[in-house]
Amino acid sequence: MIKHHIRVAFRNLLKYPGYSFLNLAGLTIGISSAFVLLLYAYQESNYDRHFQGSRQIFRIATDFFNMGGFANSQEQLLDVLPGECPDIESATRVKRGFQELALKADNRLFKEPNYFYTDSAYFQVFSYPFLEGSPATALTAPGQVVLSEDLAKKYFTRQGEYTGAVGKTLEIGQEGKLYKVTGVVSNREGRTHLVSDLWLPIYDQLEGRTGWTNCSIYNYVRLHPDGKKANLERALEDVRMNWAYPASQSDVSYQEWARSDQTVRFFIQPLRDIYLHSDLKFEIAAGGNPLQVYILGAIGLFIVLIAGVNYVNLATARASGRVKEIGVKKTLGAGQRTLIGQFLVESLLFSAIAFAAATGVAELLGHFFGKITGSGLSAGILADKNNIAALAAFSLLVGLTAGVYPAFYLSTFRPEKILKGIGFTGGRSNFRNGLVVVQFAIASTLIFGAIVVYRQLRFIQETDKGFQQEGVLIIDNAGKLEENARPFRQEMEKMPQVARSSFSNRIPAGNSLWMRTFQTPEMTESATIQVFPVDADYLDVMGMRLVAGRNFSADMPTDSSALILNEAAVRELGLEDPVGARINGDLTVIGVVRDFNYQSLRQRIAPAILVYSRKGDRLALKLSGSGISDFLAFVQKTWKALSPEEPINYYFLDENFEQLALKEKSLSKAVSFFTALALFIACLGLFGLAAFSTEQRTKEIGIRKVLGASVAGIVGLLSRDFLKWVGLAVLIASPVAWWGMNRWLQEFAFRIRVEWWNFALVAGTVIVVAFLTVSFQSIRAALINPAASLKTE
Repeated sequence: MIKHHIRVAFRNLLKYPGYSFLNLAGLTIGISSAFVLLLYAYQESNYDRHFQGSRQIFRIATDFFNMGGFANSQEQLLDVLPGECPDIESATRVKRGFQELALKADNRLFKEPNYFYTDSAYFQVFSYPFLEGSPATALTAPGQVVLSEDLAKKYFTRQGEYTGAVGKTLEIGQEGKLYKVTGVVSNREGRTHLVSDLWLPIYDQLEGRTGWTNCSIYNYVRLHPDGKKANLERALEDVRMNWAYPASQSDVSYQEWARSDQTVRFFIQPLRDIYLHSDLKFEIAAGGNPLQVYILGAIGLFIVLIAGVNYVNLATARASGRVKEIGVKKTLGAGQRTLIGQFLVESLLFSAIAFAAATGVAELLGHFFGKITGSGLSAGILADKNNIAALAAFSLLVGLTAGVYPAFYLSTFRPEKILKGIGFTGGRSNFRNGLVVVQFAIASTLIFGAIVVYRQLRFIQETDKGFQQEGVLIIDNAGKLEENARPFRQEMEKMPQVARSSFSNRIPAGNSLWMRTFQTPEMTESATIQVFPVDADYLDVMGMRLVAGRNFSADMPTDSSALILNEAAVRELGLEDPVGARINGDLTVIGVVRDFNYQSLRQRIAPAILVYSRKGDRLALKLSGSGISDFLAFVQKTWKALSPEEPINYYFLDENFEQLALKEKSLSKAVSFFTALALFIACLGLFGLAAFSTEQRTKEIGIRKVLGASVAGIVGLLSRDFLKWVGLAVLIASPVAWWGMNRWLQEFAFRIRVEWWNFALVAGTVIVVAFLTVSFQSIRAALINPAASLKTE
């Protein structure tokens, strides 16, 4: 029976090649697009879950002075916390490397960007499979190193043969210190926010800090299988009271200190939530964007829904061509279950063919999607057998689901009416029209979303940020030059490309953070405000504008106790006449600078105070003119002459702000691309329905032409029915899209307004595209000679 169903299915597939192609194209694009987007959503939502007992692993984060959460915490925390919390099974400290690590392996030089400093407990907290060595002996002493499988093979493969890594030595760092490899771990088990290929002992990196207001370490703990999260939280509160509070030397009670702006708080983050749901300062690595995951996952579901609707619509529309086949089979004794089985087999055959085609399309889409989002899908998503199995199962599920309604619908035809040609016109047109409305309502919503996301991205890029970000080169580690820093600056200033230069410890959109408490005589409590230590040239280099008072001056010794406030800081401190105001008793406000963005545009401009400093870790160069590439070569040459051991780290300031908008940019590209695919799939279905409609009305068109109807009149007649349903879809989609995109825009402190013309643009786009799709079939039908269409009458 199954073989018979398959033969019939193939025969019908070949009998109607046009409709078969439309169905297969829609299913293939829909399945592959949805699979890529849903795979992305799955992978983004499953970081760190491959570690054994991942539900029992937590990171300890900190909040200093009510400044918001920091992902890192104190290096001495794990010296005292296990004694306060018996539920802790193991705990580890992690410090990330900030610059490329130079090393020599097997007499070859390498540079590695991803490495951690940690301790031997790291591999007890995180269950990396050891391919060589043992977690019990890894990183138990200085001079040891653990490698990932990829690095081990890169370092110790000769003439195509891997010779093993454990017991061999690496020369690491500029000084060439020897490290012995004590372990090789697999790094292919799953995705993690702990991005590292090389692990070094942390012991030399610990600074011996005892203060509880310094955080430089990422602390992770694993609880016993029956350990309670609540017990860990109580233990952290005990550490706060028994250790952090006494170290603060506060002259108020613990209860008052705990409520004040001078306090330190601890909180914990489940390991599984860190990548996607953590938005703390100084994250160990860039995290995901949950809203982007939800949006793209929803688009994936919408796309496959549109493709499924196409299949249902075209299958029911083509029913008129198969009614006699169904009638004969029923007359010969075929039951409803047999007919349902036949149509479901046909649907599964379509989905199987679509799966075969989707393997190639999904690979291409995954590569493209990975490039625009940086999601990691670009590296051959179907190289993983699990992904192939998932795509196959997904394809069959889509085919089965889409085939259920046509199977039940077609199997209910009554044979006596079918064979007499009574009462059948090709299916329930109202149902099909309703599905067209659903398709184009979804497509309209996606188009509206793509427009709003694009406009918001443009707004972020073009908004005045309160300073000049173009043409500013940042030497991020200029402080490493120490006594050579000033001569280096002088050499830079001799070049014609350099207009001005400035030393500072902080730049807008940088990753450093300086905080300090400030209080005016009128304030009852101090305010914690972000600080920018800068020199007298900083405002000119950054293009910041004073709105009151004066700039710092290197010729005025009193400026060591001077402050320049931004407008937000003036409001925060409640100053009506800020210039000349005294703060903290010995500091004087000498100027007010216009508000400037130094964080993401998702956040409001926060208060900032500039303090005078002659030195700084960063050198900013304001560039002008041509020959920038030659100048950059000169910068590197001069640096190498002054510091041959320390590599230079530089970038342009506008690149930093590009990074802040990177998530929005990738979301805009992805939404626009997959929205276009969704609209294309919907148009495939509309094209098929228009072809069916014109075929059903061939004789009517011939009669109208004989009676004098024009081509334009016939095109309008045939298009009108479809366009009214498309127009209804736009009306339904508009309030839904407006609500959804306004919810998304609430994430931004600086955002666009949804304008009326956005709706008009969506309506115009959808209606024009639908008209062009339908008019192709309408014009072709209108141009047929009426004698040909009426010759059987």
